[in-house]
Formats: sequence, C-alpha cells, structure tokens
Amino acid sequence: MTNSEILLYQTEDGQTKIDVRLEEETVWLSQAQMGELFQKERSVITKHINNIFSEGELEEKSNVQ
Repeated sequence: MTNSEILLYQTEDGQTKIDVRLEEETVWLSQAQMGELFQKERSVITKHINNIFSEGELEEKSNVQ
C-alpha cells in the first residue's frame, strides 16, 4: 500500500472497514469514499461538508484538495 492508497472493504458480517496509511497524522478521503464508509449518498456528504465550512467549523482552504 502506498502513502496515497485508501482501502475500503466489507467484512463477512457486513461491516464496512477502512484501511489507511496516515501521512503526517492526516487522513484524506474523497466524498465518494466518505459516502461508502458511512453508507450515505455522496450528495449527503457534500451537504454536511458545505455546512461545516459555512458555519466556520473548518476553513475550506486548509481542508480541501
């Protein structure tokens, strides 16, 4: 697994698992990967991310690639 590789998989009992390699204590996931991890549509993830930025909880420039 390389530094940029994130593996999502499902166990035999149906639970979603994530296998990541941390780089400087930061994990980066795409919206699609977050949706798969939390079993939600990408649009739901996008809505929550936009709310986080609009409420000033996080700065978009330092959290979006």
